[in-house]
Amino acid sequence: MAVSNHERIGKGLALLNQGLYPYVKREMQKVYGEGWLTIATSYMFDDETFKPEAEDILGNNIPVLLTLIIKQWDQVFSKNLGYTERALVAELIETSKTWAHQSHFLTEDTYRAIDTIARLLKAISAPEANVAQQQKQEVLAILSPNLTEKVPRDKLAEIIKQQGFQDSSLLRRALTHRSYVHENPQQGEHNERLEFLGDALLTFLSGEYLYRRHPEKGEDQLTRRRSALVDEKQLAKFAIEVGLNFRMRLGKGATLEGGFQNPNLLSSTFEAVIAAYYLDNNYDIEAVRAVVEPLFDSVPESIVEFRSNVDSKNRFQEWVQRNITQTPPKYLTVQVGGSSHAPEFIAKVFVGDKQYGEGKGRSKREAEKAAAEDALARLEKSGLGSQ
Repeated sequence: MAVSNHERIGKGLALLNQGLYPYVKREMQKVYGEGWLTIATSYMFDDETFKPEAEDILGNNIPVLLTLIIKQWDQVFSKNLGYTERALVAELIETSKTWAHQSHFLTEDTYRAIDTIARLLKAISAPEANVAQQQKQEVLAILSPNLTEKVPRDKLAEIIKQQGFQDSSLLRRALTHRSYVHENPQQGEHNERLEFLGDALLTFLSGEYLYRRHPEKGEDQLTRRRSALVDEKQLAKFAIEVGLNFRMRLGKGATLEGGFQNPNLLSSTFEAVIAAYYLDNNYDIEAVRAVVEPLFDSVPESIVEFRSNVDSKNRFQEWVQRNITQTPPKYLTVQVGGSSHAPEFIAKVFVGDKQYGEGKGRSKREAEKAAAEDALARLEKSGLGSQ
C-alpha cells in the first residue's frame, strides 16, 4: 500500500523526536543539572495535581519537546543554536499541530516539512539527520520523477559527465563560448543566450532558497546573501566542482590566455548549463532546484556571511539610500579594450548626475564592483563613509 504524505510527515516527526530528545536533555542538564526535569515539567503542565513521568512525555511528544526549546531558548539553547534554528523549531511546532488535525498534505508541503526536520537534525549533529535526508530525497523523487529516472539526484557533475540530457545539443551549446564559434563558424550557437536565462534562474532559486532558510532576516540581508551565493567567484567555484572547467569549448586564443581558469568564463558557462538543464527538463524548475540546492548547501554559512558583509555594491547602495535618496545608484559600463574572449570593461557609478566612483575589470560585474569600491573609498577619505 502506498505511503501517504500524512504518514511521511508522521515518520519524520518521530525521527525528529528520536534525535532531538538526547540533545535537549544534555543541554538542559548542562544548565540545571538533575533539576532539569523539574524545569521541563513546569512548562509542560498547568495542572499540578497530575503529572505523568516527564521523561516519558518528552520522549514521545514532539510538540512538548519543541515548546520546551522555545521556552528555554535564552537560558539554554541560544548558546549553541542561532535564530535560524529557532525559526525551524517554531515552524515545526506549527507543522506538528497541523499534522495532528489534518490528514491530507500536498507533496510540496510534505517536502518542506521533511526538509525542515532534516535541517534541524543536522544543526544539532544528530545521527538521524542522514535518515531524514533520505526521506527528503524520497519525497523529491515524487516531485521530480523524471530526474531520478535519468541520473543520480543532486549531482550536477554526474549529469554532465554522463551526458544526462535528452537533447545533448543543449549541453554542447551551453559549453560553447563565443571565441570557439568565432574560430569554428560551422559549430552553431554560442552560450550567451543560455547564460542570460541561467542567471535569471539562479537569481530566483538562490533567493527562494535563502528566503526559506532565513525567515528571521530582512530584505537587505537576504539581498546581500544572494549576491554572495551566486557571485562570479562562487559560480566559478561551482563550475570547477562539477567539472566544467576543462569541458568548456573555447577558442585557441581564449585557451592560451588561461580561459579554463577564468572566473568570468567559468561562471558564465555554469549559468548556461543550468539554463540548458532547465530547458531539457521541459521548463521544470524542481529539476533545477534539485541540482543547485546541494551546491548552495555546500557553501559554509561563515563564507556567505562574510561575503554578504563586504559586498561593495550593496554597501554603497545602502549608504546612498541612507544619506541621499531611495533611488539605487546607476552604473554606466562599457568595454574599453581587450579581445572578444578576454575583454576589459570600465564602469562609472552615479547618484543622480554626480559621479561617485570608477573602476575597471575583466567583466561588467568586476568593473561595477570596482567602481563601488572606489566610491566607498572616496567617501571614507572625505569622512562621509560612516554616516
